[in-house]
Amino acid sequence: MTRDEALIAAFADELRSRRAVLRFSQEELAHRAGVNRTYIAKLELARNQPTLTVLLRVAEALEVPLPELIAGALARR
Repeated sequence: MTRDEALIAAFADELRSRRAVLRFSQEELAHRAGVNRTYIAKLELARNQPTLTVLLRVAEALEVPLPELIAGALARR
């Protein structure tokens, strides 16, 4: 696994974990972030990586500051 792939996988794990703590379905998170549910699923499977604007919307939907979300992903690498 490359360094980039490891970071994308770590973000996927962090996203899934934070969503589970809030007990949000993928549908609920997608609605709050203004994206499609399948996009959230692809993020959680590390098949897509978000743009900066989507990353910010997802962080806001998860009710977490963006730097904290990123730090969580970096800690999982």
